[in-house]
Amino acid sequence: MNKILKNYLLLIILLSITLRVISILFYRDIEVTNEWGIILQNLELNKMLSVHSVNGIPVPSIYMPPLYPFFLYAIKNFFQNLDHFLWAVQLTQLLLNTISVYLTYKILCNIFSKNLSLFGTLIFSVFPLNVYAVSQISSITLQVFLINLFIYSYIKLFFSINYKHILIFSLVSGLLMLLRGEYFVFVILSLVYLYFNQRKIFEILIIVLISVLVISPYLYRNYNTFGVITITKSSGINLLKGNNPRAKVEGAGGISLDIERNIKVIPEVKLKLNELNSRGPIKKYDLIQDQIFMDQAIKFIKDEPVKYLSLYIKKFLSFMFIDLNSSYPNYYSPIHIIPKLVISILSFLGVIFTFSMRVNISNFFNLFYLANIGLFSVFFILPRYSLSLLTIQIILSLFALRKIKSIFKL
Repeated sequence: MNKILKNYLLLIILLSITLRVISILFYRDIEVTNEWGIILQNLELNKMLSVHSVNGIPVPSIYMPPLYPFFLYAIKNFFQNLDHFLWAVQLTQLLLNTISVYLTYKILCNIFSKNLSLFGTLIFSVFPLNVYAVSQISSITLQVFLINLFIYSYIKLFFSINYKHILIFSLVSGLLMLLRGEYFVFVILSLVYLYFNQRKIFEILIIVLISVLVISPYLYRNYNTFGVITITKSSGINLLKGNNPRAKVEGAGGISLDIERNIKVIPEVKLKLNELNSRGPIKKYDLIQDQIFMDQAIKFIKDEPVKYLSLYIKKFLSFMFIDLNSSYPNYYSPIHIIPKLVISILSFLGVIFTFSMRVNISNFFNLFYLANIGLFSVFFILPRYSLSLLTIQIILSLFALRKIKSIFKL
C-alpha cells in the first residue's frame, strides 16, 4: 500500500472513530434492557443462562445463544458500576467496529482496485445504522465484526487453501454459531460452495471438526440440561412472531416486547402457557414453551397458506429494499432511509449484473446475500438485521457501480 492510500485509509478510520464517539456521547443506551438485562442479571446472581422465570424462579434457557451474554458478563466482572459497565461495553464495541472498518478494506482489496476499496470502506465507516449500533447494548456490532472476519478468511480459502485461514475461518464459524444459531445454515452453505470450488474434502472436514469443537461445550450443556443437541431453540417463538393473524413484516406488534405480549394473548397459546406455568419451574420450560409456539405457527401456516405466502413476499422485499409500513422510531428519517434505499438498490443490481451458473466468488456473495434474506423472511424482519449484510451489500454495490461505469463508459 503506497503512502497516499495509507493516509486515506487512516483518515477514514479516524472519521469512523469520531462518528462513533459522537454516537456514544449522544445516543448511547443508559441501561441494559430486554433479554440482555435479564440474562446478565441471572448470570450474576444465579450463575445461570436464563431468560424466563416461573413463579419468580429462573429456569435454564436455550432461547438465546451464549456468546453476547458472556461478552457482557466478562465486561461486567471488571466494571460493577452500571454506568462504567455501559461505557466499557460501548467503547469495546467501538474498537470492534473500528477493526471491522479495516477488515472491510482488506476484504475489498481482494476483489477491487485500491481506489474502489477505499470508497467501499468509506461507505462502511459512515453508514448511519452502523455508526449508531456501537452505542447500543445489542449483539449486532459483534456480529458485524465476526462476519467481516468470516468473509475475509473465506475469500482467502476460496482462492488458496492454507491452514492459517482454515483455523481462522473455523474459529470464527464456531463463534458466529454461538452468537446467532442460524449461522449453522450459512456455514454449511459456505462449505458446500467451497467444496465445489476447491474439491478438497479433507480440509473442509478439518473446518467442520474445529467448528464443532468450538461449539461443543455449549452443545454438551444443552444436551445435559434439555436432552437435545442444538445451540438454540427459539425457532418456534420467532416463527410465530412473523406468522400469526396479527403479524406484520416486523412481527406481531412491531417492537420486540410488544411482539411477546401480543403473542401471549393468542387464546390457544395463552391456555397452553398457563398449563405449562402451572407445572412450576421445570428444567425443560424453554424447550416446551418453544414447541407450543412452533405448533401454533405451523397451524397458522397450514390454515392460512395464502396469507403466509403474502407475508413472506412482503418480508423478503422489505429486507431486500425497505419496509413500507415500519413501526420503528426514525425508520423513515432521511439519514436512515436514503442510505438504506440506495445501497439496497445497488445491491440488487449487483446481484443481477454478476449472477451466473459458474462457481466464482461473486456468485458466492449473491448466494450468501439471498440465503440470508430468504431465511430471515421465514420469521420476521427488524431494521438491524440488514446491518449484518452491510459488507456483502457494499461488495455487490461496487460490482454494480463498476458495471454501470463500463456500460456508460464513464
